[in-house]
Amino acid sequence: MRVYSAYRLLLASALFFAFLYGAEQSVLGSTAPEVYSLVSCGYLGFSILVFLQHLLSRREYRDTGLFFEFFIDIGCIMLMSYCSTSADSGLALLLIVSISAASMTLPARLCLSLASLATISAIAEVAANALYERMVAQQFVVAGMMGMAYFTTAIVIRYLTNRISSAQQLAERRRGDVERLSQINQSIVQRMQTGIVVISRSGRIKLCNAAAAELLQIPYQRSPESLFAPPQITAMTASGNSQSKIIQLQPSGIELHINLTHLDQHAEDDFLLYIDNISKINQRAQNLKLASLGRFTASIAHEIRNPLAAISHAAQLLAEAPGLAAADARFVGIIQNHANRMNDIIKNILELSRGRLPEPQPFPLTPWLQRFCRDWHSVHNKELELLVDNSACSRDIVNVDQSQLSQILSNITENGIRHSIAAAGRAKLRFRLSNALGDGVTLDILDNGPGISPEHQDKIFEPFFTTQTQGNGLGLYLCRELCLANQIAISYRRDHNGDSCFRLQFAHPQRGTLPD
Repeated sequence: MRVYSAYRLLLASALFFAFLYGAEQSVLGSTAPEVYSLVSCGYLGFSILVFLQHLLSRREYRDTGLFFEFFIDIGCIMLMSYCSTSADSGLALLLIVSISAASMTLPARLCLSLASLATISAIAEVAANALYERMVAQQFVVAGMMGMAYFTTAIVIRYLTNRISSAQQLAERRRGDVERLSQINQSIVQRMQTGIVVISRSGRIKLCNAAAAELLQIPYQRSPESLFAPPQITAMTASGNSQSKIIQLQPSGIELHINLTHLDQHAEDDFLLYIDNISKINQRAQNLKLASLGRFTASIAHEIRNPLAAISHAAQLLAEAPGLAAADARFVGIIQNHANRMNDIIKNILELSRGRLPEPQPFPLTPWLQRFCRDWHSVHNKELELLVDNSACSRDIVNVDQSQLSQILSNITENGIRHSIAAAGRAKLRFRLSNALGDGVTLDILDNGPGISPEHQDKIFEPFFTTQTQGNGLGLYLCRELCLANQIAISYRRDHNGDSCFRLQFAHPQRGTLPD
């Protein structure tokens, strides 16, 4: 209607000024110039007012107001046509534009009513001119044909308008459906435990979900602009080939299964990555392994422990025998020491194999660590200092088995205390909490001991590996197995000050562990 009101204003201006400044022999207003000037001036004023109304108003249009505007158009144009030489002015043809605009904006009954009014006005004009003998009777045929043109225009434009409106409404519904599907897909992708990444050949990340940001340890952004993948993944995309590979992400040591494929078969610039955490598969495998090992160890427990108990008991009896020579007493001590060591090994293996499946539950880690430290202080009060630092942790909720976590930290703490006292005379352990980039919790356990030499760092989690003469090499192995069962990534490193540090990387608390 703003466009049509601008057209109406230009038309009214042209008709008024053409009559005012036109040639003397002009057909405009030739029959009744006074009436023509009055009607054209009023039509120009009406056009200006309506144009300003449509330009400034933002309210919805009503059918009655629009019908009134088109009614004024038909009346003014037909009056100006009557005041001119009707056969030569051609003003009646201008009503086709008005009827077309009415057919696009008004209901069918109102636009057909306007076509009827225009037809009646055209026939009435011919009849009035025929009474004054200014027009021949054959002009009634022209007026009838003009009325047919009005009705044809109204019907055709109305039909096309309905088709366009139906197509527009269908497009709006389809757009709404697509937007809802896009929101559902986005929600599904964001809640998936599998990481989804769209990456370029150069390694720049274009799109990723929260799980991928957590696994790759990068800041999560819905529309990343300057994020790049780790070097191991960039090397995979640089080759340009679809491939599947297991990598160990540094420095966390998390094992990831990367499935790389082209995003578009015809374009080789972008790749789609599916990232899975191998620890979940290892967790299920660990549960199966624990069950199998439990059945195996249960079957041989009596075969080993009963003879071992007999050996140990016999050694004790020999040690209590009177007149035992010093050399024989030394040999009996060796037998007792190694029997006790074998008993500890069997006890640890049985504890590992018969260990129950984890029962994870979410809880805040900071107060739990404070209680853990108080328990250890009660045993090593004078020679131990334990500190909990959570200044870099804004969210400390973890979802693990509390008893198994206590066993993990007890093994690591005991090792740290023993080596720190041997090296410095007093143990100082710090439990430092921080948030990983994927909102998971990271726990660093630092001590003031000598640490582990670089050549032994890759072997400390292997069973029966130890650098001590009295150790059995199962403590850290047990820690690693319990960490796998609770989806905790455990690794050893040196911090920026060179202190010995065991790092526990907890999974996101809302993703939890695998179901049974």
